[in-house]
Amino acid sequence: MDKEKQTQEVGKMIDGWLDEIDSEPDVVNWGDSRIQAIDAIIDSFVEIAIVGLDKKPDQWNDNLLQEVMFSRFMLLLEADEKTKEMYQAIPFALKKLFKYLQKQGIIKNGQHLVDWVNVNADQLQSLYNPKFDKFYRRLFDDMRRSGINTSDKEAVDKFTKNYLNVHPELGIDLYKDDSKD
Repeated sequence: MDKEKQTQEVGKMIDGWLDEIDSEPDVVNWGDSRIQAIDAIIDSFVEIAIVGLDKKPDQWNDNLLQEVMFSRFMLLLEADEKTKEMYQAIPFALKKLFKYLQKQGIIKNGQHLVDWVNVNADQLQSLYNPKFDKFYRRLFDDMRRSGINTSDKEAVDKFTKNYLNVHPELGIDLYKDDSKD
């Protein structure tokens, strides 16, 4: 199946999941913006996992969660989706997804994935930092211009290490405290 058709099929599947998740009692009474944030998180996560990394839900594990959330998630979001409210909703959204998929019999390790989210909740909620976002967008753009296959973890790691060796100031600037300037 080609990527475009796969993306469309995955999109339909996600829409079905979101319809059911959004109608659950602990979601339905939230405001539209919070529900949109939850939907964006789930949609982005599933798209990256299934279409981008070619991992079906029954193949999801700690390594995949870490790869998606700490390496690729930020790159897929649109600028207007990157709000504090959205980042605060990440743990809730992922746990809703994993519990829903477990209940539907789509995954068997739902509780383990929920546990991973619980352990990493603080890091997930603090993912958004404008400096890091700018850095990773630039890095990702340079990877694409250089012809790096961004689904090849080894190639991405090698490129990133080289990139930081060539541009050490960019790595230093990420951790520089601008409030002291």
